[in-house]
Amino acid sequence: MSQNVLVVDDEAVARRFIERALVHEGYRVMLANDGEQALELLRMTRRRVALVITDLVMPGMGGHAFALEVARLPTPPPLLYISAYERPQGEMAKRFLRKPFTTEELVSAVRALTSPPQEVRS
Repeated sequence: MSQNVLVVDDEAVARRFIERALVHEGYRVMLANDGEQALELLRMTRRRVALVITDLVMPGMGGHAFALEVARLPTPPPLLYISAYERPQGEMAKRFLRKPFTTEELVSAVRALTSPPQEVRS
């Protein structure tokens, strides 16, 4: 069963690159060009979103403000942050890809955040 991923980036080239890479891996991809449009999609869609990939630097509602709004949703999806300009600290840094990134880096990060946790056997 394929999972839904929402990609939020003001750069059309970046959105298309991410979309192509994830569709090739079997994900269903929704696209938004800013935080406002992405919030509307999250609120309106009936499909569960397994992951949101968001650029941190965008006109209007940037990635930081968008992340705060997503956290207020009843069941917020995890976020993967991307940026060519910022380098986040703390918890955000654990879920961050610096642009430009490769298809392999993207797919690896997405899989890590959308895969169910593995049971530890002793």
